[in-house]
Amino acid sequence: MNLSLIRLFFCLSALLISSLSQIANADIYMYIDKSGNKFFSERKESKDYKLLLRSDTNRAPVSFKNWKAKSYTNIAVPRDKTLQKKYHPIILKAAKKNQLDPAFLHAVITAESAYQRNAISSAGAQGLMQLMPETAKRFGVNDAFDPTQNIYAGAQYLRILLKEFKTRSLAAAAYNAGEGAVRRYKRKIPPYPETQKYVSKVLTFYQYYQHNLL
Repeated sequence: MNLSLIRLFFCLSALLISSLSQIANADIYMYIDKSGNKFFSERKESKDYKLLLRSDTNRAPVSFKNWKAKSYTNIAVPRDKTLQKKYHPIILKAAKKNQLDPAFLHAVITAESAYQRNAISSAGAQGLMQLMPETAKRFGVNDAFDPTQNIYAGAQYLRILLKEFKTRSLAAAAYNAGEGAVRRYKRKIPPYPETQKYVSKVLTFYQYYQHNLL
């Protein structure tokens, strides 16, 4: 093989690797039309497409300081599923025990911490499901950063919220803003921008996980 052919071979190999890398690291965007149909793309086809899946090169920040204070519109499903796979068995067991859809439990965890077991909010919420100290105490959690304790407590709390408020949207609203807030607003989603964004994210994640859960 002469030198020219060798160079050509390596150039083509580099191009192929680069292309595969771009595919692997592509973000996923979603667009919902007026009829409620969902369309997915690896590119932002128009301003109507919103980021749903974050690529490995566009991950959520490592630091979770003031996590709850940040806009929930900035949270997306982690493209790297390492942590999702790691906690999936616990999530399945917790969901089964509490008669929850595993996809819904995954959706709440994604919105709360993006599977970061050491996440801490500015309000003091801790762990994968961002349990407040009083909530952790309520469900007998000794270590809020222990994934099993955290997920089981969060799942138990969601079961209680679903039993009272009947719908996932209201349960998510109560999980974010508190049961009292949902009751005060006559069992409707409170008019808090953060809570409304949170509920929208959870439901979007839920719909996605229903068809793309591991």
